[in-house]
Amino acid sequence: MNDNMNQMLARELATKINKMVNIPLIREEDEQIIFELIVLILLDFVLGGMLWDEI
Repeated sequence: MNDNMNQMLARELATKINKMVNIPLIREEDEQIIFELIVLILLDFVLGGMLWDEI
């Protein structure tokens, strides 16, 4: 998977997570960013570091 595909997948998964989870005192936009970062980190771990090879 290339970086663009990983980011699209992370955005979609994070959106689904964000709809189910509410973190008090944090704006929805900030929650989305947090969840996207978490999903990207997990994808990187699961895919064995393929996400950061291009950077």
